[in-house]
Amino acid sequence: MAISQTFTVLKYQIADELGNRTDLLAPLSGSSLTLSPIENAIASAIAKWEREPFYFNEKYNSATPFFTTVAGQEFYTESDSTAIVTSPAIYSLHVLIAANRYPMEKRTWQELEDISMNPAAREQPSDWAYLARTIRLYPIPDRAYPIRASRLRIVTNEFILDESLLDGPDVLAPADASAWTIEGYDLIRCEAKLILATEVLNDDDLARRMKIAIYGDPSLPQDRGYLYALKAETTRRVASGRVRATSF
Repeated sequence: MAISQTFTVLKYQIADELGNRTDLLAPLSGSSLTLSPIENAIASAIAKWEREPFYFNEKYNSATPFFTTVAGQEFYTESDSTAIVTSPAIYSLHVLIAANRYPMEKRTWQELEDISMNPAAREQPSDWAYLARTIRLYPIPDRAYPIRASRLRIVTNEFILDESLLDGPDVLAPADASAWTIEGYDLIRCEAKLILATEVLNDDDLARRMKIAIYGDPSLPQDRGYLYALKAETTRRVASGRVRATSF
């Protein structure tokens, strides 16, 4: 879709495709909700798919750290970086030392629990674990180290051309143009209509058609749906072959 696609465009296209159901663009009569059925359906659709990896919701913290360690601090939470809790998946961490990046070993929480016996010991961290929205480092850092991350991120309110809004709050404003209203436009449009069909309109035929649009038609292997298209593009964007480390 074009860069001009916004939350408002998405809402009105859904209303049009439901048969000019502009009544669903406002909260239902007697409802205590502040969002309309269409707005709620879009939010739910994004909440479902933002936990799946696509090329537009993955990030590597290169210019700025994921977080920076503090001497003597073993555990890192939302107060250290909001991105820790807005990352449905953290693939890897690197520690920056004298301008060099060193990969950190991902461990289970229990492994670090077993080996981190002396809370007074301080050293360059080399291992990490995640549990309950908390990152644990081992050894406990002896000073400040910038930590870089490869991760999945929530991008509900990410303006495509404004990196300053990465990992921002989940707010949908009428003029917002996020990754989900551009690259993921058709997936979210159909998922929102599926939610409306099953939870508001009780329209089984519409629900069936939206499932086909999203997942494809099992009886027609060539009709693979919007989800397959996004997954295929994500796979194509991953470099093929191998990169071999070289010492200079």
